[in-house]
Amino acid sequence: MVWTGVAAAAGRPGASRASAAAACADPDHYPATGNPSNPLDLPNPPGANPLNGARFFVDGPAHGAAASAIASMLGLDPSSLPDSFTWAELQQSMHAGRLARDLAGNQGLAGNVALLSKIAEQPEVNRFSLYSGGGGPGAIYAQVHKIVCDNMEADPGSIPIFSTYFLYQAGYCESRSEILSHRSTFERQVDEMARGIDRRPAVMLLELDAIGASRCMQHTGALPYWEGDIRYEIDRVAALPHTVVYVEAGYADGNPPGYTAKVLNAVGVEKIRGFFTNDTHEDWTISEIRWGQRVSTLTDGAHFIVNTATDGQGPLVPANRVKDGNEVLCNPPGRGLGPLPTTSTGFSGVDAFLWTAPPGNSSGTCNGGPPSGDFWPAKAIGLAANANARLGPGYPSRPY
Repeated sequence: MVWTGVAAAAGRPGASRASAAAACADPDHYPATGNPSNPLDLPNPPGANPLNGARFFVDGPAHGAAASAIASMLGLDPSSLPDSFTWAELQQSMHAGRLARDLAGNQGLAGNVALLSKIAEQPEVNRFSLYSGGGGPGAIYAQVHKIVCDNMEADPGSIPIFSTYFLYQAGYCESRSEILSHRSTFERQVDEMARGIDRRPAVMLLELDAIGASRCMQHTGALPYWEGDIRYEIDRVAALPHTVVYVEAGYADGNPPGYTAKVLNAVGVEKIRGFFTNDTHEDWTISEIRWGQRVSTLTDGAHFIVNTATDGQGPLVPANRVKDGNEVLCNPPGRGLGPLPTTSTGFSGVDAFLWTAPPGNSSGTCNGGPPSGDFWPAKAIGLAANANARLGPGYPSRPY
């Protein structure tokens, strides 16, 4: 069995438990009614911030982006590893037996594994998109079921973080007719996701780039229809009993706070916890905090999350910002991991710093990258080598 092989490679006894659980890793045993003061049904009351005390899902080498890359570097086949093989167990495996000898004898391998471990040990966000499983009827429900019943065997009892990308964004300036023609598919996919999550606790980050890339539609008359789709998803997910929900709001180096708040209010941000920022950018954390706090004041105090996955060196600003935009977005070189995920941010209204996608995912076939969304180990290693928890210019450098 593969499990026994991994144990042998690590110099440990054979399997001490079954390689896969017979039941769902996250059985839906949660109450039908949520507790507003503890929506994630945490063992201890979280206080004012509903994310406080949550243990977020850390994926193992069978499915986790960085953990799988590490396993492959060590000569293991991630696809043959049990779902229940945890990141902690892989770490333990590297301290004895064949894996320990390989690392001790190869400084380059050991260095790359150590760098990728900075990513593998952090919570990993799982994304549901219009393309998941081909996107046809039942595909999204099947993906949700696979994650909560199979993948989460690697960290049972933890809280998953899900992001979504169901809006059809072909060019980021959809027409009214394009939005309406895709609406039935959009609503079906949102409904399947909600049905799959059901009573389970989850943190939801809705619709990457949805508001940040929407301003063009303000000039074409399509924005109200776009807002209608987002409002539908918010209503559907907010009705689930144990979710904490944030909707994408853009980036400080994108739209002004007034426009952002206007759209957030139009889509019903008051029905959920708030919004999240910087999801596809590398803007400095402190810039996002200051911008987000301005948006918050215009949305009746909505709370927010800042994506800090790749902003440890700040954005790569092009020479010609008028022609090329405020920052290079497609696999910009020289970037670094930013502040680690935490709910102790020290800033009013900021519920968490999170990494809203695995750092190292390619943003497209540019600068030597693979297709968008593919995990690119070389990029991940570079980000980890440049990791810095610095909040921004004028703040102390904090490499890690």
